[in-house]
Amino acid sequence: MRIDKETTQLAFDNMENRAIKGTTDWQKYDVVLDVPKDATGIFFGILLSETGEVWISNASFEVVGSDVPTSGAGVPRMPVEPTNLSFED
Repeated sequence: MRIDKETTQLAFDNMENRAIKGTTDWQKYDVVLDVPKDATGIFFGILLSETGEVWISNASFEVVGSDVPTSGAGVPRMPVEPTNLSFED
């Protein structure tokens, strides 16, 4: 899930540090991000690596208290110019 304000990412969580792997039964997964009042977009989806199937059901948005910790690892910062053009790193 990603929270944007115009073209700027404000919050991000792709569950990279808690990826779902292999065959699993239906389970509930939560993504918790702070959404500022001036946010202009909330985006969510599923990323499937390699082969297989993935399903989503009963997706919802809920307001939670500030006592619930966010799940995001922060906003990924993209370089402002190309890097490692020699392919040595």
